[in-house]
Amino acid sequence: MRVEKQTEFEAELKLGLRNLWYPVCRSARVKQEPVGLHRLGMDIVLWRDSHGKICAHDDRCLHRGAKLSVGRVMNDILRCAYHGWCYDTAGQCTTIPTSKTAQAKLAPRLRLRHFETQERAGLVWAYFSDDEDAPTPPLVIPEELEDPAYSGFICENEWKANWILILENLADPMHGPFLHGQSLTLSRGALEDDMRTTRTADGFLVERAGQRGVNFDWSEFYCRESLWVRLDIPLPFGPKGILRILCFATPIDENETLVYFLRYRNLRGWKRAYWRFLYRTFWEKQHFKVIEQDRIILESQRGAQSRMAEHLANSDRGVTELRKFLREKAACRTPH
Repeated sequence: MRVEKQTEFEAELKLGLRNLWYPVCRSARVKQEPVGLHRLGMDIVLWRDSHGKICAHDDRCLHRGAKLSVGRVMNDILRCAYHGWCYDTAGQCTTIPTSKTAQAKLAPRLRLRHFETQERAGLVWAYFSDDEDAPTPPLVIPEELEDPAYSGFICENEWKANWILILENLADPMHGPFLHGQSLTLSRGALEDDMRTTRTADGFLVERAGQRGVNFDWSEFYCRESLWVRLDIPLPFGPKGILRILCFATPIDENETLVYFLRYRNLRGWKRAYWRFLYRTFWEKQHFKVIEQDRIILESQRGAQSRMAEHLANSDRGVTELRKFLREKAACRTPH
């Protein structure tokens, strides 16, 4: 009987790099009631205190493991729906109503795992650390997201593909004129080109040698406190110019990823208003068609199985650089 060879991503990378900030949902999603999410292979619960600050903890009551996200928030306390155990904003167990002895002796020793959070650019960011007691670094996000000269929109999707495949797609500008050749924005340019990569202080740049500003011709990878990708695509009208895209890939588990494509432009006055109108009425649908093509292709690759029979070429220099880069980051973040 023929046994199919199994191929996997590197164990330390399958569920994302630790000791980084990741966007985990839109800010508007977290309202009065607790919200349960699955991120980086973990169940977490998000909730707001009376000051509006978002708290994040393990979504598992320390009593019997019931999900706290089906509980309630009352007076800055997260209350489990199963037996009423309560936790404060730091995750400390404050109340065990079913037993006075446990309330006095057990509760002070119990504390949920806590995740630092910030709300910026319309997103909730959480820090996933290997050591909860280690200091949390400042959150660094692309400057465009908070520069008043830029105006933009959030695009959020969940894809059934490992986060590494999504980043590899962003490190591969040459797929643009082929996969997206029928689109309004990515149909132009040469079908053959040399590729080059350049290391930077906090990441690397991959770019086509023969053209710029014609198609998806380059991408910049940043990885220090957070991990994101910056790229430009040209818009042929309304008003003409580049569309800056900031990309984030937050692993849900090893087979699914939360994907963000934030689209921004540096425009003023009537041009900004005109573009925002056109985006809502026209461009958003066109851009969705493009990323839907990416989704279909990436989900068709069956995760790490796609590496079994691959034959990489010069056009894949960005992919090979990304793999090397991620292995280096994983090595320096893995405790020895």
